Amino acid sequence: MKGIAGLWYGQRGSWLELSVAHDGRIEGKYHTSNEDEPQSTFDLIGMSDTRAFGGSRSVGLVVCWNNEYVNQHSITAWSGQYQLINGEEVLTASWLLTRETAPENGWAATMVGQDTFKRAPVGEVQPGALEGQAAG
Repeated sequence: MKGIAGLWYGQRGSWLELSVAHDGRIEGKYHTSNEDEPQSTFDLIGMSDTRAFGGSRSVGLVVCWNNEYVNQHSITAWSGQYQLINGEEVLTASWLLTRETAPENGWAATMVGQDTFKRAPVGEVQPGALEGQAAG
């Protein structure tokens, strides 16, 4: 297993750039599927377990959906695991997205879902296909 650091691609076209410190702190960028626009990149922070347990590692990530171009008045938190599944590294996580609302609309403020992130975009590059190739 390579570890959590690096590029991860979501099933809906988004992607993550993660770097991980020795104490498990995560910093990075979340790129929405509209990656050609500057407002599509957001800062990401999180934590991970520093040692795997049974081949898994716990991961938590947070993105506040604002940057210098846009403020979506919302935040998403992912809680999940980094695992090796059928020989492929996978980040699976449940998420809560909370958007700012007036108090009377608080009942509709939070959505729940799940995401899966892998090392290569779905349907593009197969695991191991780039091994041994020079970057360019």
